[in-house]
This record gives sequence, structure tokens and C-alpha cells, in this order.
Amino acid sequence: MSRPPLSTRDFKRLLERRKPMTICIAAICQQDKNNDQKRIVLCHDWKSETDIGGSETADKQRELPKGWVALMADTMHRCEELIAQYERHLRGLGEILDDRQLFEEMKIPAHNQKQLLANDYLRQMMGISYADLVSPDKKIPESVVEDRLEEVANIQLRASLILAGFVTTQQSDTPEKERHPYLFVVEDSKEHQDVVRVEENFAAVGSGSYVAIPAMHQRAHEEDKSLMETIYTVLEAKRLSQVVPGVGVDTTMHVMYPDGSLKRWSNELYDRMDWLFDRLGPKLIITDKKSKEYFEFRDEYLIPFDAEEEEEKPKDTSLRRSASRTPKQGL
Repeated sequence: MSRPPLSTRDFKRLLERRKPMTICIAAICQQDKNNDQKRIVLCHDWKSETDIGGSETADKQRELPKGWVALMADTMHRCEELIAQYERHLRGLGEILDDRQLFEEMKIPAHNQKQLLANDYLRQMMGISYADLVSPDKKIPESVVEDRLEEVANIQLRASLILAGFVTTQQSDTPEKERHPYLFVVEDSKEHQDVVRVEENFAAVGSGSYVAIPAMHQRAHEEDKSLMETIYTVLEAKRLSQVVPGVGVDTTMHVMYPDGSLKRWSNELYDRMDWLFDRLGPKLIITDKKSKEYFEFRDEYLIPFDAEEEEEKPKDTSLRRSASRTPKQGL
């Protein structure tokens, strides 16, 4: 049975429906052991998909006022709307006194976007605003009000952002104001909890984050790691996340400095990272010859479950093992 052709309306909806499949990563670090000036490494893929196709043509990085940068994931047109809210708010933002004020300020654009979505939904459904819906003067039936309020409560931003920037704030452990790096994640859910949150060390959004975040933890990334080590760690996490459907292979990487300036990676750095990945990264492809050598099975590797000659004890499978715990050569 053939499927009926799509109407023009349905076709446009499919084109506008961006799948939340992507990866964006940001990580705080310092230049090196001899220079503790902070840097922020930014990385994203270029994959954009709809229900009828996809391509690696989506630039997911935007420069915002006051030296902030946004990385985008999830529904792209919703991301652009949310970024517009942050552009407007940051442009009019004055001096920041401390972290508490900064955290509150970074929540306001997300709140404004949710209000806009609620009003847009109600105007499309009923031709009225949220204020009209809850106004007693309109005398809307209570059951209708309750149903609409429940629907509004289920509206999600459908946009995920990483906001990275340096802000001059007063910290409790320093006598004077200094420029400090900050990472904010804007990411909604059905529960609407921690929609805007601050992250330490690193942040990742998009479907590929389920692979990238464990990879960053595997390398034990902290903000005192050097710039070169952090670039490798971020790139490794991004490359590993490419196993997730919808995450693209094309990659952009920038480094942000305390003055808000950005530098992009050169071909020389790309070649160096590729060289490091071949030596430090997991082997994603193993030749038949190496596979036979590495994975040859021997009968002594497994013993009967009730064998008495060897007491069953949990084995230490940590990755950082001393030389004394190294398996014997030839196994």
C-alpha cells in the first residue's frame, strides 16, 4: 500500500522539525603549568537533520554581547529564539557584583522565552494571552483554564545552549575583582528542573553528550589542566560521541581568552590531535591480524563455576593499575 503524498503544510512542518541530535562541548582550562591564565575550549559538530534528511551545514556557535559565546543543540529555530533573548538581556546588562547576581541574571532570558512560548501557544489556541486566561474579568470557564494551564506547564524550550564567557566578579577568596570563566547550560525537561545551571570544569549538550560526558570524566578533566591536554580531551570526547546517530564528523574548535577574543584551530593543531588520538585514543578499528593476536581464546581463561582450586574473588578492573597488577606477558 503506497503512502499518500505529503501536503504542503506537512512538508513544511517536516522541514522545520530539527532533531535534537548533535554535540556541543565547552571546557575550562589554563594555558599551562607555568601560566595559570584561564581559557575556555569550545567544540561542536555541524550536523543538522529533519525527518526527511540531513547535512553537515549547521554552524552551532553564536557570539553574544559582553564577550559571551553560545553553542546550540536541540531544535535549531528554538535555539535562535532563545539566543535572541540572551542577546537582548546581555546587551543591557550592567556591572556584575558577585556570582549570586550573575546566576540570577542568566536565568531571566530563559524565563522570558518560556513566557513568550506560553503566550504564543494560547494566542494560537484561543486568541488570548496568558494574562487574559487567568484574569477573572474574562470569565473563562474554570475547566478550560485548568486544561490550558496544564498544557502551558508542559511546554518546553526545546533548545539547549552552552553559554561560555569571562566575567569580572568578586570572589570570596580574592580581595579584588577578577575575570573568571563561567559555563552555563540552558536545557529544559518535562520536570523543568535546573533549566539554567552553572557547570564547573566542562559542559556538554546534545544527544552525543551521553557519550561525551563520561569520556570527559574518564580523562578526569579539571580546570587546572593545560590547554593542549584539554583540547585533546574535548576532541576525543567529540570523536567518541560520533557513534551516536545524528552526530556529525565535521568539527569546529575555538579557544576563548579572558578578553573575550577567540582563536580557531589550525591545520597543524588538527594534525597534532589526530596523531595523539592514534596513540592515546581507543582503537576503533582493529585489523584481522591484530584481532587474532589480541583476542585469541585459551581454555585456561575460563574455569568451572564450582572449581575448588581457585577461590573466586572480585577482580580490580580500574584503568590505573600498578605494574605489579599488570597481566602477565603472553596472555
